[in-house]
Order: sequence, then C-alpha cells, then structure tokens
Amino acid sequence: MSSRANRLFWYLIATGILVGLVYVSDYRAFARVLFGSAPGYIALTVLCGCFTLLMWSVVWHRFFGLLEIRIRFRESLRLLLAGTFLNAMTPLGRFGGEPFVAHFISSRTDSTFPQALSSVSSSDLSNAFPFVTFGTIAILYTVVFGTIGSVVADIVPWVAVLLVASVLAVYLLWFGGLQSAFGYADGFVGGGFGFGRWQPYVESFKEKGRKVLSRMRDVGDNPRQVVPTLIVSHVAVLGHIGALYFSMLAVGADPVPETVLLVVALSTVLTFSPTPGSVGTFEAGFAGLLVLFFPVAGATATSIAILYRIGTYLPGVVFGYVSLVSLNHTGLSGE
Repeated sequence: MSSRANRLFWYLIATGILVGLVYVSDYRAFARVLFGSAPGYIALTVLCGCFTLLMWSVVWHRFFGLLEIRIRFRESLRLLLAGTFLNAMTPLGRFGGEPFVAHFISSRTDSTFPQALSSVSSSDLSNAFPFVTFGTIAILYTVVFGTIGSVVADIVPWVAVLLVASVLAVYLLWFGGLQSAFGYADGFVGGGFGFGRWQPYVESFKEKGRKVLSRMRDVGDNPRQVVPTLIVSHVAVLGHIGALYFSMLAVGADPVPETVLLVVALSTVLTFSPTPGSVGTFEAGFAGLLVLFFPVAGATATSIAILYRIGTYLPGVVFGYVSLVSLNHTGLSGE
C-alpha cells in the first residue's frame, strides 16, 4: 500500500469511528445539543485552546535556546504550529510524530537532527508532565473530600503508574539513565554480534542515538532553565482545563472543577490512539470519560467531546497548516 493510500485508509477509519460514535449516541439528540450550544462559550473554548498552543511555543523556544538552536520566538511559534500539524497527520496518533517534526526543524534551521529531536522530545516530556501533576491533585482532592467515590478508587493505581512512569522518563532522558543503559547495551551487543552488510546502518543509528541522549543529558544539567519551563508547561494545560469547562457550559452541563481536572488529565492517554491526530478514537474515549464521571447522556457527552476538540485540536491543525505552508515558502529568519 502506497503512503498516500495508507494515509487515506487511516483517515477513513478515523471518520468512520467519529460517525459511528455520533450515530450510537443518538444522532438526533446529538444534533439538538450541538446546534443549541452557546456560541460565546464555544469562542472561549477556542481561545483556551489557542492559549495552550501559545504557552507550548514558549516551552519549545526555551528548549531550543537550551540546546543552542538560535531562532526568534516568532519562529519557534511557527515551528510549534507546523509540528502540531505534522503530528496530527501521523497515522498512529502521536507515535512517530517526533522524528518527522525533528527532521523538519533540522532541515530549516542550523541545528542537527539530534539537536532537533532532543528539543522536541524534551518539550513533549515537559508538556506531558502537567497532566500527571493535575491528575494527582484531582485524585487527592476527591479522595479527601469523597466527591466521586468508588470510581476514583478504581483509577488510583493507574494514576500512580503514570506518575512513576513520568518520573522514570525524566530520569532516563534528562539525567543520564538511558544514556548509561544505551552504553551498556552497545558494549554488550558490539562485543558479541555482527550485522554483516547492515553494520554501517547499525553504527549510524548508534551514533545518532548517542548524540540524542547526550543532548537530552544537557537538559538535565541545567535545572535552573528546566524548572521555569516546567512551570510554563503547567500553565499551558490550564487552557485545556478551561476548554473542557467552557465546552460543558456551552451545552448546559454542570462542570465540577476537580472532575474537569481529572478528565483532562486522563484524556492525555487518548492522544496515543491509533488514528491520525487520534481523531475518532479520542472523541469516543473522551465521551466515555464524561459519561463515567458526569451525569450526562451519551449525546451530550459526544457534543462536549467534539466541542472540546474544536477548541484544543482544530486551531493547531488550521494554524499549523498555514505555518507549514509559510515555512516551506519563506523559511526561517535567524535570531
């Protein structure tokens, strides 16, 4: 199957899932809820999504500077938007998006691929960590005040696993843990195995891997730069929290703040679902979370999920496409 046919196949799958979700949730009720939504709250939802993109571009710019990719903030914003679009087009959700984005950045700046991949990976790690932080806060609040009950008890182990995994990822990538493991594995494999005609490719992969991990270690060696960047990442997620809050108000649902926090935190797992931009699968999973944690019908939950995505996903695709076309035509200006 050609690359174009493969993309078309996944787009059709994503569209089919989305249409199926609307149909199963009672499409007539869905249409009534969606078209009866308050335009003012929808506008606020979109603004919240744009706020998150702006804050994420600040994170990207800080990591670019930390890894010696010298460009203006305006160019960092354009790259973030273009990268968001490329990530949305990746056939397997967010999997595989980072190398494409890193290649795009290295081809349009003076940076090397390891520099670009390290900055993008560090940015994604920084921007993912707040979802675990806010999820933990929501869990602790609901456990103390008992606002959700047994449902929380069922997901506490999963949140604990995510928290441990996040801390482990930070250690492995920013503080040399993975670099040490890579060196050990390289010595073990190199001492007892040969790859024949593939050996040059293996050596090239190992060399790039060492450079990427070395650059990632540079991030961990600058905690005074990383800590403020992590704070910006946490501020950015407030945009997603606000987007869900206003999406619920738009359809007349009651957004309980701590539960909104929890749903947004849990929804980050859905971004790794196997469709382009997680379209279809994300909305289905998000609607399921809303039904689980809020007293809303399926049609209302589906409407909220789609409004939330209009605010948090659509701006990145639209502005990202414009930025991508602009970068292809005009390139980047230096610092």
